[in-house]
Formats: sequence, C-alpha cells, structure tokens
Amino acid sequence: MATLILPPRLRRFTEGWRIANAARGGGASLTGEQQFVVSPAGRWEAKLSLHCLDDDDYLEADGFLAGLDGPANGIVCGPEDWRGRPWNIDPLTGGKITPDFAARDIAADPAFDTNPDTTGTLRFSLAAAATMNATALSIRRDKGGHLKRGQYLSIGQRLHIITALTSDSPADPDSGLAIAGTIGVSIRPWLRQDYTAGTTIEFARPVGLMRLTPDSAAMVERTTSPLSDLSLDLVEYL
Repeated sequence: MATLILPPRLRRFTEGWRIANAARGGGASLTGEQQFVVSPAGRWEAKLSLHCLDDDDYLEADGFLAGLDGPANGIVCGPEDWRGRPWNIDPLTGGKITPDFAARDIAADPAFDTNPDTTGTLRFSLAAAATMNATALSIRRDKGGHLKRGQYLSIGQRLHIITALTSDSPADPDSGLAIAGTIGVSIRPWLRQDYTAGTTIEFARPVGLMRLTPDSAAMVERTTSPLSDLSLDLVEYL
C-alpha cells in the first residue's frame, strides 16, 4: 500500500465526517425492540469536495486520482475546520492563536513563537499507556487550550473525536486560561492499537488514514465555468 496526501493546492470547500458501523443490530427482544451491540468496528467515513480553478489544479487532481489505484492506496487527511481546536490564548488580547494568527505575528516579530505565553505550538501527549479497543484516555497538556467534547485528535495516522471529558480541564484560578495538567476524556472510535505513555497527540492538524470507498466514482467534473469540483467519498483504512 502506498500512502498519499491530498494535493495542497486543491482548496476544500465542503467536508463531512462521521463514524459509521459502530453498532450491529440483531433480532427483536421479548419487548419487541431490536437489540444492538457496540463494537470497535466503527470507522470514519468522509465526503470531501475540492475546487479546481486552473490548469495546474486539474493536472494535480487527475494525477492524484490515477495514483490512488482506486481504493488500493491510502490517503492521509483530516478535518480542516480550525474553529474547535484547543488553541493557545493570547493573554494580552484574549484571542485564539490559530495558525493564521501565529504566522502573521511571527512575520511581524520572530520572537512571537518563542515566547511561551504567545507560541502557537500545541503540545499534548498520553499521560498513561492506553490499550487497543480503549475508549478512555488520560491526556497530558503541556501547551494548549481547554479540551472540549467534539474536538478532533489523532495519534499517528488514526483519527478520533472526544465524546466527553471525564475530569476537569486544569485552569488558572484567576484568568481561567488552560494550564499544564492531565485531563481524562472519552473518545470514539476505539483505539486501533496499544500506545505507551508519552505518545504524541495531535490536535492542531489531526489526520486519519483513509481510502476511496469501493464504489467511489471520484473524478474531476469539468464545467464550462472556470471552477470545477473534485468530490471524494472516503472510508477509514483499517
């Protein structure tokens, strides 16, 4: 299996992510209700739409699709919506230090990113070892904002989402800003393998290993206007 990334020059304009097949249903019980069993078989599905604006975009898109060999090869990608990330907060302005904000300020003042109070870098890791099929993690925050339900994270090339906090997110008692400490969370889907304490957790740009669905008809739909679309139906590569 080869692993590819989405061509950076193709701009994403819609995306949808969900976990499918997390439960299996059986026959009716004595009460007449269908029975369900939850399992780690749940895996990510995604629908992405990307813009093609010029000749080089078309070339990138066509070459990328041909190199995938249908669903045979993997694609490393993740949700691009930055609004839910646990960004650092600038103590002076109270604003979130997103990648765009950090890049702008670093250009104006190279010392911005080396200042521990204003860096845009996030540092999270596993505070304790975690085993395959686990749905609970103990996360160590060394640098970053508060964790919340619904935030995406990745460990290696496996994408997960926080479904609940099982302990409080440590905060400065005066400002309420996040401080270093340990937070317990519940996640989905279940872990795909064992991990040791100290394993890095990615919150800024979480990704997962995906592939085209077997019935995907991915192609660039060219139009008579300057703008065309590339639609991708993806499923987690297990």
